[in-house]
Amino acid sequence: MTGMTIEDYRNTYWPQLQVAVDRLLQGPQPPYHTGRVIEFEPMYSAAYKCVCQQHSEALYNDLMSHVHKHFLKVAMEMQNKVYVSTKLSSDLRTELQNLFCKSVIDPVIEKLMVMVKQTTERTPFSIAPHVLASLVKSLHNLNPEYAQRYPQVFAGYIPGVLPAMREHELSSYINETQELQASLRQSWVSSSPRGKKRCLDEEMHT
Repeated sequence: MTGMTIEDYRNTYWPQLQVAVDRLLQGPQPPYHTGRVIEFEPMYSAAYKCVCQQHSEALYNDLMSHVHKHFLKVAMEMQNKVYVSTKLSSDLRTELQNLFCKSVIDPVIEKLMVMVKQTTERTPFSIAPHVLASLVKSLHNLNPEYAQRYPQVFAGYIPGVLPAMREHELSSYINETQELQASLRQSWVSSSPRGKKRCLDEEMHT
């Protein structure tokens, strides 16, 4: 019997045994049949060689780890089917997402919204616009209710957050737009050498 290196074990023997273990754990694939799930002799030979060539510990650890992962997957699927789907009329992804929002996002959402609002109104471009847009859209994907709590912030990035504008609101919207444009222009003038030069040129021609 030729020597078996750790590379031989990892690249040749364990993959063969792993496939066999998967077939035993998962059962025959449809269409179902009554024949053998695996060929016993090749798998026995592979396992025997691993043990004889001093790879029994690696084989044991890999087998335990692989079966453990399978059991966790089955438990997750069963929990999703039996409890989450039936009892909660939901799915595990949604439940985990809600847990993430409650544990991670909700405690800091107020600070995040203040930061976005201040950045947009007072210091435009101090944070790249695409970064802010990505942040707000991700928050909306996680929990659309955030947009209902902070409609003015989300409306700048998510269409349809605010109700349709009425005629008497147009003048207020125009004023807000003009103020924002002036703020953006002032920020550009203050932070850009070209902006300062242009502003100076305009003053000299007035």
